[in-house]
Amino acid sequence: MEHNTRSAYRCPAVAGRNVPRGTNPPARPSVSHLPAGRAPVVQRQLDRYMALVRQWAPRVNLVAIPDLSVFMERHVAPALGLVSIIKSLPHARLLDVGSGAGLPGIPLAIALPGSTVVLVESRRRRANFLKHAVRTLGLVNTSVVCTRVEEWEAPAPFDFVISRAVTGLGTLASLTSHCLSPAGFLIVTTGPDSNRRTRGMRSFVKVLCNSQQPAQALIAHPIRAS
Repeated sequence: MEHNTRSAYRCPAVAGRNVPRGTNPPARPSVSHLPAGRAPVVQRQLDRYMALVRQWAPRVNLVAIPDLSVFMERHVAPALGLVSIIKSLPHARLLDVGSGAGLPGIPLAIALPGSTVVLVESRRRRANFLKHAVRTLGLVNTSVVCTRVEEWEAPAPFDFVISRAVTGLGTLASLTSHCLSPAGFLIVTTGPDSNRRTRGMRSFVKVLCNSQQPAQALIAHPIRAS
């Protein structure tokens, strides 16, 4: 019989939440929850990352063109909202599956320079963008692998395997079981209907935002066969 432990974690406030329709959202997500000495560095790196996405998006289909005007709020801010809970657990190695435009892996790599981050992306054009971004941003803690994660042999297990709305927790666990540390965690972003995504999980936490919106993400520990 499965026993699931459930709880909720509310992430730090993020600038740009609850922006009224018809107004321009703030151009930058809040980095106030980061150490004071790191915040300016992180902000500069995020600005450079945003410029790269704008440059490449029209020809590589990184994100929908209308999303570029709200890229920081809609895509980067939720990634930064995961930093506090990731830092509360072992986080030496992070794997971003189906990284696409580098989300959430690149913002996490910028905010967590002490962590090793691997971005897995099977589509070559997007993988080329990721490699260019990693070089341009000087992210020495980050590498890019162009392959399908289920076909990749990880050189060492990961503390976190993260997927941004690519799949549910059960599918992610199946595809990446060979990559995850026995004590590791899965993270998937999600929307209002998150209950169906938690089957097969030993325990999970809903990561909520301060604006009372539904769960932004689920962090879970999978049930492993004994």
